[in-house]
Amino acid sequence: MTLTNAAPPAEPTDAKADGSARERREAKARRRRTLRISLAATIVVVVLLGLAGLAWYLVSDVEDLGDQNVVAAQLLATSAGRVADPGTRVALQAEIAEADDLLDEPFLTRLTVGTTDNATSLAAASDAVRASMVDLARNEVTSARESFAGAGKRAEKIYAATEGKGVDDDVRSRLREALDSGTAVDEAANATLAGTDLADLGQAARELSTSRSVVTMATDALSTAQDAVSCPAPDQVWDPDSGLLPDSALAPIPWAPDFVVRADVLDGLIALDAAYLAEFGQHLTINSAYRTYATQEELYDPSSPIAAPPGCSNHGLGLAVDIGGGVETFDTVQYNWLKANAATHGWTHPAFAEPDGRVPEPWHWQSMLARESS
Repeated sequence: MTLTNAAPPAEPTDAKADGSARERREAKARRRRTLRISLAATIVVVVLLGLAGLAWYLVSDVEDLGDQNVVAAQLLATSAGRVADPGTRVALQAEIAEADDLLDEPFLTRLTVGTTDNATSLAAASDAVRASMVDLARNEVTSARESFAGAGKRAEKIYAATEGKGVDDDVRSRLREALDSGTAVDEAANATLAGTDLADLGQAARELSTSRSVVTMATDALSTAQDAVSCPAPDQVWDPDSGLLPDSALAPIPWAPDFVVRADVLDGLIALDAAYLAEFGQHLTINSAYRTYATQEELYDPSSPIAAPPGCSNHGLGLAVDIGGGVETFDTVQYNWLKANAATHGWTHPAFAEPDGRVPEPWHWQSMLARESS
């Protein structure tokens, strides 16, 4: 009998299956461990990057607040006396102090507290100061425009009044040129008011002031020439408003309502009358007060010094009254009482009307606001 090599016994099928399943489980477990490690590493990296970014952001925020605070402090210094509302500077100063306190805190405290609120309120306070500076600059331009308009109004009256009066044409021409130039400056300044540029607004105010000065000088030169033409006496001063005051500037004398004076001198006249009434038992007798230009023209007689030429009388400015009732004569009890008491209430008897004056007129009394003219 011949022997042959026999094959090893076959492994059971169930054993093979168990080995393969175990290997798959181990591989799956390895993949899970690898995934968890990768995920954890990723999370750590993300967290570290996030913390680094947050720290950078917070540090940058603190640095920005510091820079903003420096700019605000400079604004506070340059805005001194240059704001329409001083309260805006007080508020900005408080915000700067609060930011300084925060910036002095330890670094970690600053990071914990944050700076956003401080930066926002500091920016708002700074904006309020800048806006108030613009408001003041606009106010200055508006004031300069009004001042120029007032000078221009008077200049136009004088320019018109000197026409055909023999005044040097060159003098009138200089005033006309000044007025026309000033009008152009005024129009430019008006356009500037719509903007917010402080430099432009400041320049507009300066140019208007310069124009006003030029117009005033030219007006004074022309007014002097007009005085020489219209006012023969050295103590008379021509005024373009004389005899041409608006009704709104005048007020009736209560006990003599047919007569009016300039409203701002009436109270003194009323007080003087009250004292006179207490002394003599009767009101001041008013015979004349404000005179229109036409009335002064009717009264003026070039051959007599009694009435001043039109434009040269304080009656035309509502600053003079003629008084009777015993006052129309020198050295009466009534006259002497007025001499002693009128000044207390803002009225006087001018030097030219004294007994030894240019035109002795015991009846002529005028407000101390008046210039020496009849």
